[in-house]
Amino acid sequence: MYNYKYVKDENGKVTDILIDGKPVMKSYMRGFRKAQTTNYFQLFERDKDIEQPWSGALFTLNGLEATIYCFVKLWEQRFHIGGEQKAQTTVQCFDDMRYFFSSINPHLYMELLD
Repeated sequence: MYNYKYVKDENGKVTDILIDGKPVMKSYMRGFRKAQTTNYFQLFERDKDIEQPWSGALFTLNGLEATIYCFVKLWEQRFHIGGEQKAQTTVQCFDDMRYFFSSINPHLYMELLD
């Protein structure tokens, strides 16, 4: 398990994320910052229960994992409806967020996103 902390600016936007006291990779933060510009981005600060859509299994994600997971799933839905325009950001942002999730919890990535 790991500890995370959001570093926010005066407007409440996340400018950096520390995991076990260390900043995350720049590419992950690039994706996270772009994700924050969409109107469907949600920042979770507490644990959230997520149901695996095919098996019905329930998983508890911490706030960071829940934030990334919810963004990825909503991005996918929007992209399938109308491409990058409907998703409000690029495939690169989507990939950055998926890779971020995979790096912090590979097991949950395999259970929920792969």
